[in-house]
Amino acid sequence: MEVIENMRGKSEKDEPLLKTYFKRYLLDVRGVSSRTVKHYCDALNNITRHLKEKHLIRDSIYEVTDLKVLHDLRDILLQDADFVALDRRGNRMYTAGFNNYLRFAEGQSFAELHDRAGALDIPMPPIAEEPRTYEVHHFMRSDILRGQTLAFADYRCEMDGDHKTFIAERTHKPYMESHHAIPIHLQGKFEHSLDIYANLVCLCPICHRKIHYGLMDDRRLMMYEIYEKRHERLSRSGITLGKEEFADLVLHDGADYARHL
Repeated sequence: MEVIENMRGKSEKDEPLLKTYFKRYLLDVRGVSSRTVKHYCDALNNITRHLKEKHLIRDSIYEVTDLKVLHDLRDILLQDADFVALDRRGNRMYTAGFNNYLRFAEGQSFAELHDRAGALDIPMPPIAEEPRTYEVHHFMRSDILRGQTLAFADYRCEMDGDHKTFIAERTHKPYMESHHAIPIHLQGKFEHSLDIYANLVCLCPICHRKIHYGLMDDRRLMMYEIYEKRHERLSRSGITLGKEEFADLVLHDGADYARHL
């Protein structure tokens, strides 16, 4: 038990968010041994070095939040003679580590693990307050966490599980959207990250639009419902708010932002 606790706490405040979540997912959700988790993480560290030498990533494999890019990187590695030889000498631990990370990133079997999702609710360092520049200015958020949120909810709307949409070509699952209960642009008000599982909700497109553009009274009721479902998980993640405080923060401080969505 002490070994596992040490692994959970080791440098979590300084490591990438997805690395921390990956370790917690393996240890606390899937019940993988701490020794195997260490092997997987060491494998991903070596994969990071290999990809950096080829100038395919900047800092870490965990910075890649696009699933297609992750798959492309794996394909590149599997066609690289040096990597294949390294992987063979290491008893294929490198590909095992990468494949398990992909399994995590894709949210495989998350629906079956729904009752264990709370194990991932821990305080995380805040995302950068300043938006990064790509084609437009926006706050960085993880597409991987978005996809996993839908998988955790088994692609059912968390406001009303009977809401129907359509089958999406990309996932072959009912089309749903992830929603930050506390808007990501309010990150500056919080000590810990808002781009976390506890703050992400799976919504059908109608409920997602309603929560941004619906009548104020209807939106407040939706805020209350989300609060009842998530306030304990948010608290474990370092975000503690009262019911009215939560609703007022989202409905008023987020009002101007919602008009531009």
